[in-house]
Amino acid sequence: MSARKSSKIRPWIKAPAALLMLIALGGCIDYLERRDTITLAAGDAQDWNKVVHITDPWPPYVMNNHILGDGKRTAEVTRRYSTGNRTDAGGGANTAAPPTQ
Repeated sequence: MSARKSSKIRPWIKAPAALLMLIALGGCIDYLERRDTITLAAGDAQDWNKVVHITDPWPPYVMNNHILGDGKRTAEVTRRYSTGNRTDAGGGANTAAPPTQ
């Protein structure tokens, strides 16, 4: 009998508990809305200024996105890669002897 009673009481406990949680969390929303700052990250001006004024650590040449290349050679390499043929039969740049020192 007690197992039946507890199953009937459970929905009655869940609804007020959920309502109580919503009321309790409602105060948090009011706190966030009534802040005297513009954003949640306000107050970080000194940290932001440090980051903004750091010199870019990358050298200028890394920003070059106009990379010269040979389209025919690239197409040949792509074709060889997709077919699985690793040998150079076309006589491209790979046929030259390695430089000697």
